[in-house]
Amino acid sequence: YSVTIKSFLKVKMSFTSPFYYIFLAISLIIYFNIPQRWRGYLLLLSSYVFYTSFNPRYIVFILITTFTSFFCARAMMLTSSARVKNISMSLALIVEILMLGFTKYWNTVADTTGLISPLEILVPLGISFYTFQSIGYLADVYRDEIKAELNFARYALFISFFPHLLAGPIEPSQHFLPQIQKEKNFNSKTLAFGIMLIIIGLFKKLVIADRLKPFVMFVFNAPENHHGLSIAIASICARYQIYADFSGYTDIALGTAMMFGYNLTANFNRPFFSRSISEYWQHWHMSLTNWIRNYIFYPLLTSSVSIIGFSGLTIVTFLVLGMWHGLTINFLLYGLIQGILILLDAKTKYMRVIFYQKSRLIYFPRVLNTICILVTFFLLVVPPTILFYAKDFSTSKILITNLIFSIWSVSDLNFIFHSMFFKKTLMISFLGIIFMETLDWIQKKKIELDEFLWLKSHIVFYIVAFAGLMLILLYGKFESDSRFIYLQF
Repeated sequence: YSVTIKSFLKVKMSFTSPFYYIFLAISLIIYFNIPQRWRGYLLLLSSYVFYTSFNPRYIVFILITTFTSFFCARAMMLTSSARVKNISMSLALIVEILMLGFTKYWNTVADTTGLISPLEILVPLGISFYTFQSIGYLADVYRDEIKAELNFARYALFISFFPHLLAGPIEPSQHFLPQIQKEKNFNSKTLAFGIMLIIIGLFKKLVIADRLKPFVMFVFNAPENHHGLSIAIASICARYQIYADFSGYTDIALGTAMMFGYNLTANFNRPFFSRSISEYWQHWHMSLTNWIRNYIFYPLLTSSVSIIGFSGLTIVTFLVLGMWHGLTINFLLYGLIQGILILLDAKTKYMRVIFYQKSRLIYFPRVLNTICILVTFFLLVVPPTILFYAKDFSTSKILITNLIFSIWSVSDLNFIFHSMFFKKTLMISFLGIIFMETLDWIQKKKIELDEFLWLKSHIVFYIVAFAGLMLILLYGKFESDSRFIYLQF
């Protein structure tokens, strides 16, 4: 038995692993069959088991973050001295930012500059997400927007709750901490809805994202062999791969949390149907953009740094967003370009309105919306994806050069026409994308599909869920190393 337990604990419980769903089922059964007062402790234990399944040493980092922020926040709330409050906040920020910076950026700086020597550093999964969540909590306590949590176990669960631990959403303390104290009773409806969300997330990941990946990698890994049209299609596929992968992870996280009686914040809201780049960033990775706005942009706007002006702060904010993904030239350029696009969007808003009026497009709102959506997606969202996705700057430079300056020809796609694998991959992915966007459209129209199916007949709901599972089993691409893209951040 000891060998079996040790073997199970060595299993990495990725959201696409069957072991994760065995773990989830066991946790749920125990959770709803023990007294309410013990359920938080069970979830905390489950979260640590989940996290250590990837690497037992990861626990050290999350415990340092948890202890530091818990006791510093407690000190801030219990003191009347501004000096003690400032010292506590500064200490917590120094510990957490140094730990994040050292683990995530030391070797990048070493490889890029040569000023320091690279080290064998363990980079814990999810450290960016739970560090940002912890810093947000500290800032809320420092501003007296919330009271510090005095129960260590409840706070530890807030930081380490396993559905959102590895890749978010980054939970605001005001939203999640109160939920921990509420009683959770078994509800077959929320359990079923959670299962449905998990199925949708697995569909996005396995049927769309993982099927698009080989095609995108084929083009991006050999940029010199590809030109305009093939690079354009691969870039569109890359953007959809990232979206399906990350929103799929978020759906599984939200569905898992829902089964335990918790509601996590939404991370996406039909971002590819945005009418401007500003609207896109309001609908893409919303928990991160909201965090950066609340804890970086607004504080800078009211500080002495505000002397650089709104434009300068916007650029700084998006550079931070780029650096969050990685301290590379590609990510810095990606953040810089997004900041410039946001500024151009704000500066040209009045001019665009005048143009719409003079061209009479304003009298055809559906046509105007369609044009704005297409321009935003194909000209502003997709091209920077090359910087985001390419493995290094030299690769992205070749891709961008071949995309812009080479002659676009259907012959660029010969490698697709002559490959049954790529034709099948793109066809299945394309149908999957249509299905995904249809679900998003239904949600946008405020039609609660889950509620509709549940009210009509429970059996209809379960038939739809079973059909979804069959589609995943038939068309999903199952690989032993099917990591979610945002786990690297």
